[in-house]
Amino acid sequence: MARKKSTDALLKFTDSVGIEQASSVKQQISDSLKANKVTIVDFSELQDIDSSIIQLLLSAKQEADLLKKDFFVQNIPDNIKNLMQVMSVVLPSKKDEG
Repeated sequence: MARKKSTDALLKFTDSVGIEQASSVKQQISDSLKANKVTIVDFSELQDIDSSIIQLLLSAKQEADLLKKDFFVQNIPDNIKNLMQVMSVVLPSKKDEG
C-alpha cells in the first residue's frame, strides 16, 4: 500500500463548520497550501457545513492552482454533496487511501 508523501497534508474538520470558524479554517488551509505539495480536506467526521465554507474551499482550490499545488476533498457526506450540487460546486476529490 502506498503511503502519503511527507509533502501531503490531511486536514480533518469535525462536527459542524460554519461562518464562525471560517477564519480559522481559511488560515489552516492557506498554511497547508504554502507548506505542502498536496492538501487534502477530509470530511469523514464532518456533519454539516454552510455555504461560506464551500466558498472558502473554492477559494482554496484557486489558491492551490496559483501556487501549482494540489488540493482535494475526500469522504464527503451525502448532505454536503447535495449542498454542493445545489450550489453547482465541483471540487476535485480523492479516494480515501486509509
